[in-house]
Amino acid sequence: MHSFTLHISLQEIILRITMAIIIGGAIGYERGHSNRPAGFRTHILVCLGAAIVSLVQDNLRVSISLYALLHPEVSKVMKTDLGRIGAKVVSGIGFLGAGTIMRGKGVIGGLTTAASIWVTGCIGLGVGWGFYYLSILGGLAVLITLVTLKVVERFLIDNRMISRVSIEFNPENNYEENISETYKVLKDMQIKVKSMKKDEAEESVTYTLNIPKELQDFDLISNISSYDHIKKVQIL
Repeated sequence: MHSFTLHISLQEIILRITMAIIIGGAIGYERGHSNRPAGFRTHILVCLGAAIVSLVQDNLRVSISLYALLHPEVSKVMKTDLGRIGAKVVSGIGFLGAGTIMRGKGVIGGLTTAASIWVTGCIGLGVGWGFYYLSILGGLAVLITLVTLKVVERFLIDNRMISRVSIEFNPENNYEENISETYKVLKDMQIKVKSMKKDEAEESVTYTLNIPKELQDFDLISNISSYDHIKKVQIL
């Protein structure tokens, strides 16, 4: 349990800095091991920097308290906001996290790493203030979320991407039969049809598809266009 004192020893400072390095390093190792843009050293620096800010605030609290004890006449007019600097750190880390977010081909990546940087900074603030139990449990919770729940996300949530595909049929075959045959083709490729827009005049259909992420655009076009009833495939 954390208790405010009027003295912060060198050993206490070393302990808090060491804890920030360990917790930030553990989270950063997981991100670096997953080949993310912000990894081991970045998370250590974020956690360490936030811890140093909290240490500065805590030392400021001690200095003000001691000064007020030595000069009671000024204690009533002395004011300080111990949470202001920490709040600036939390908002400032958001700009660092934004640098890890990437967007391409309709998919946004790096959000988890950005969130991990932000929460690492929050943990660092707790470490710097000396809230050890909270910081350790928070660090463990982050690691469990990143490591264990990744499997759940991969298989239940994040294993597919949305894509719009235009397919033009050969006019020799029946239009509705072409659509039916194409549905079977997509089903065999484990592609789910979310919606489709028919254009009988052009003998084509525009599909909105749920595609497995491991299926590349070239493979998708190559596999679909190999069937005789399909004339042209285009990813929109």
